[in-house]
Amino acid sequence: MICPKCKMKMNNEDYCFHCGYMSNGNVIEQKEVAPTMLELYFGEKYDKYMRNKNWLIAGILGPIYIFCQGHYIIGLLLIALDYFISLIFLVFNHALLYYYVVLLLNFIYIVFNRTIWATIGNMIYIKLLTKRLSKMKETNYDKYESNIQQLYKKDHKFTILKYFIFGLLFLLIFYFIKEAIYNNAGLL
Repeated sequence: MICPKCKMKMNNEDYCFHCGYMSNGNVIEQKEVAPTMLELYFGEKYDKYMRNKNWLIAGILGPIYIFCQGHYIIGLLLIALDYFISLIFLVFNHALLYYYVVLLLNFIYIVFNRTIWATIGNMIYIKLLTKRLSKMKETNYDKYESNIQQLYKKDHKFTILKYFIFGLLFLLIFYFIKEAIYNNAGLL
């Protein structure tokens, strides 16, 4: 349902979280609400990001999700950290335990890791984006509203293609690093 007052999507049929409009015609607060920077940036997709409705993409891609959203340096650092922790876990499990136990523990680790990323991926992205938009607002206050909307279009060009290409690229890099460690450590 669309709110008749602010034209934002209402998740709750009785109440608009954005402006306070209630389905019985009452309004909780009688002040006009200006859109936030994130609302300007995401537009109609604001609700999707703020309520983590794209958790599946963030969960599958993990830190690659942050990288593909345009935060390249922090994305690379998070990818390196994630790979480092994963490799330590995989090597120590493989070196110390039986084969089927290793498979079970690796499966549990992967499910746990992806669940964590599904939970926090969007939060990290929104925090980074808020800092980026705040800097943009400070430097160019006069035209920041139109610049924010153009930035969204620029950032989200070829997003699915980026997910696919960088996801495969980083998966191959992880696989080759893992194989090199396994071969040099004598773990097959």
